[in-house]
Amino acid sequence: MKRGGYKSVLLVSFFLIIMLGGCGMDTKKEVITKAIESYLQEKYGEEFEVLSWNQPKLLPSDNGAIYATCIAKSDPKHPFEGSYFYPEEKNAKIEVIDDGYAERLLAKQMESKVEKAVSLVAENYYIQGQIRGIMEEWQGISIEEISKWENYAALRNQSEPDYKTLGTIWVYLDATTMTGTTDEEEYKMYEEVFQKEMGGQALFYVYYLDKKNFQQAEKILEVRAPGDEGSSFEEIIENQPYFGTIMRSNSKTFDDSLEVFKAAKRGEEQEIFQ
Repeated sequence: MKRGGYKSVLLVSFFLIIMLGGCGMDTKKEVITKAIESYLQEKYGEEFEVLSWNQPKLLPSDNGAIYATCIAKSDPKHPFEGSYFYPEEKNAKIEVIDDGYAERLLAKQMESKVEKAVSLVAENYYIQGQIRGIMEEWQGISIEEISKWENYAALRNQSEPDYKTLGTIWVYLDATTMTGTTDEEEYKMYEEVFQKEMGGQALFYVYYLDKKNFQQAEKILEVRAPGDEGSSFEEIIENQPYFGTIMRSNSKTFDDSLEVFKAAKRGEEQEIFQ
């Protein structure tokens, strides 16, 4: 599921040996995969891999958008999604709607901030960040500038109230490897990360999984982009203890109290924050 990105369209040319209309699916897959990988490598100066892509055409009116799940080889366990168009005609060019990498660079910074606390809570964990998305009115700002966290946070804080949220952070812990920090210590560390380092409001979820569920969840998270994990992933985390909250702009505390946090860790159901 694509949540936003640059709306301006970039054109990336690549050569076809034969027209796609006359070639099989394997050839089409190879051509489009190579085109996306080449585009990303040329633009960002590092190596990428397309893990998968699909071109859903649910209705006759669908325009054939391609959604590609990719990884940077420097960051192989955190896939991101880009969206493209490919007109199936001779001398066609792939059109890049949003390659998703600026969002990944920002999400990576969110993850790093939270990891400072999470690494003290459990030995095995997976942190997944997802930013709100690059807004259309920011399209004139370079990737180098907008992917700096302080610049992105400042832009978000200037947005209308409904668009201020920086993004979402999901933490998945192997509860069998927890280090023995108290509930009070854990909650305080999470809160301090948001107070001191986020620079704006963000959503926060932490799941406490048994070893089997953690391992299964991790395998899916390492090959699927955020928001596209599928129903099997939902089944894995269903009924597992979790804490979900938000720290709003200019707030010094989470919306949900320490007592709610403690209850959540015991597996008690939470009300969805407003």
